[in-house]
Amino acid sequence: MEIKVNAGFWAQVRQQTRVWRAGVLPGLAVISFVTIARLTGSLQVLEWGAFDSFLRSRPMESPDPRIVIVGIDETDIRAIGKYPIPDPALARLLETLESYHPAAIGFDLFRDGTTDPNRAELARVFQANANLVGIEAEAGSAVALRVKPPPELPPDRVGLADIILDSDGKLRRCLLATESDAGNIKYSLSLRLAERYLRARGFAFQQGDRASAPIRFGSFELPRFRENTGGYVRAASGGNQILINFRSNPNPFPVVSMTNVLEGKVSPETIRDRIVLVGITASNSLNDTVMTSATKGGLLANTIDSDNQFQLLYGIENHAHSTSQIISAVLDRRPLLLAWPEGAEYLWILLWGTGGIISGLLLRSPWKTLLVLAGSSAILILLSYGLVIVGWWVPVVPSLLALCAAGLTTSLFDRDARLLLEQRSLTLRRTYDAVHNGPLQTLAAMLRSLDDLPPEHMRSQLQNLNQELRSVYESMHEAILTGDRSYVQTPIHELLYQIYDNTLKRDLPGFNSIRTFIPPDFTPLCDCPLSADQKQALCIFLQEALCNVGNHATNASCLDVICRREKTWYTLKVIDNGISSLPEPFNAREGRGTAQARELARSLKGRFQRCSHSPHGVVCELTWCRSQPWWKLSHPFKSVLRPFRRL
Repeated sequence: MEIKVNAGFWAQVRQQTRVWRAGVLPGLAVISFVTIARLTGSLQVLEWGAFDSFLRSRPMESPDPRIVIVGIDETDIRAIGKYPIPDPALARLLETLESYHPAAIGFDLFRDGTTDPNRAELARVFQANANLVGIEAEAGSAVALRVKPPPELPPDRVGLADIILDSDGKLRRCLLATESDAGNIKYSLSLRLAERYLRARGFAFQQGDRASAPIRFGSFELPRFRENTGGYVRAASGGNQILINFRSNPNPFPVVSMTNVLEGKVSPETIRDRIVLVGITASNSLNDTVMTSATKGGLLANTIDSDNQFQLLYGIENHAHSTSQIISAVLDRRPLLLAWPEGAEYLWILLWGTGGIISGLLLRSPWKTLLVLAGSSAILILLSYGLVIVGWWVPVVPSLLALCAAGLTTSLFDRDARLLLEQRSLTLRRTYDAVHNGPLQTLAAMLRSLDDLPPEHMRSQLQNLNQELRSVYESMHEAILTGDRSYVQTPIHELLYQIYDNTLKRDLPGFNSIRTFIPPDFTPLCDCPLSADQKQALCIFLQEALCNVGNHATNASCLDVICRREKTWYTLKVIDNGISSLPEPFNAREGRGTAQARELARSLKGRFQRCSHSPHGVVCELTWCRSQPWWKLSHPFKSVLRPFRRL
């Protein structure tokens, strides 16, 4: 017995493994496809968009008062009466700012050469102001785009103004250091300004002899951008770059105008010990703007009152954000944007894809699968958003695709495999039931009366058996073609009448002695809600019970089939008064017919029993309760509400 149980168990395991394999393999194929799409960079733009959305949706941060922008806007240009701004006006502006004792001044205007006759005044300010840092452009091999710094400034007071844009034209990175053609290391304007500000507070700047070497302020190291950082795939990562953690505020820095500074309308406390950035903030000078969708706003966006998620930032704002994130990370431990190692990112994608596969396998209902996948997707998005808030960029788009696509694909293939397996099992059961309730019953009757049958009668019964065996194929073929249409369309009481009549016409020995056939009344089942499978099982139950009388009842003179309804309970009972050849107790014998009856009782949430009938005979009884929707059940308040229904 133990061997049979173990064999059955392992057979079920193998069958379940085949079903799961049919669902798991397509899910793994989907995860592989998503992984390949990410490796090739096909998902890069989508990941950038999700990353920008997370940055833009972060909680509001307070402005950074340590950085002040002195913007040259349209009002300043009209007041000066000339553009570009003449050198003497810029010299007066820088002298005024220097008199307020700022920590550093970033001069974000190109002044590599000029024909202005008053150049000497600006040159004197450049030379005298040790806190002033100018800019140059070192745009790689594009010599035409290179702009030299002011000749009066030494190399340690010159910063790069180069901006790195991604392939979608948006700003996400900052170039901190690069090497010139001569092999010298050049640093960005933001890094030069942060260096002066932090050095005064005891954080010494450290870097090796190459631009790609780590950059440190004291013991704090700036994370370097790599070619596959975050959602990037084989990005140009030359020099030393860093992701920009934009300050989450529509007005992240104090802004004053050039005119107000020159007219003394700006308090010295606003400038003292601050990093001051001087640059263009005129909306008609769009050649010094960059596009981003990672900020809540900017000077230009606030001016034109735009709600578009694609914001334009002035170049001076970019330098302000880059400078602010460095000094905030060192002094305030504000997180910089980091990314996991590549292996951890792909493991993250695999884990979420595996979760989708498990959901598709365990949840048989498509709606449950969709609901769980929707909930898991929300958890993934919220978790990724939370990680961005604390400074970690994890791949959300490929993880989301792997989760949903693998889950839906697995659910689809697993459902198809299970349906195919169930259809095969159902076909086998129905075939066996057709053979069991037809030819096998005839064969059993022939075997019990083999010695008493004359040859002519034996030949007749063998011909009937041959015909019944042939009709099994025809009946199964018709069932496959028509499905359960007959059981759906035909009322149950009509089906039972047909089974009753057809079964009693069969040449079974137990029927020969019966003289009293009490005609049944199946109409109490007219209002009983039954599915097509339950109708078919009920017909098989009646046929099996009648065949048991025909095969196993000896000297039976009466056959009674009772069908009745009492409130919500239904009963179908077959009673004979013969002497049964079945061994007692009846419940100890678990044949196919008994197994069918028990399965039907479980389906109907009822009970089945076969017992002796006094003084002779057998009772085969099936009892079940009519299931009702919850809104039709009896409620304690129904009697209270009944009078109001008449109103």
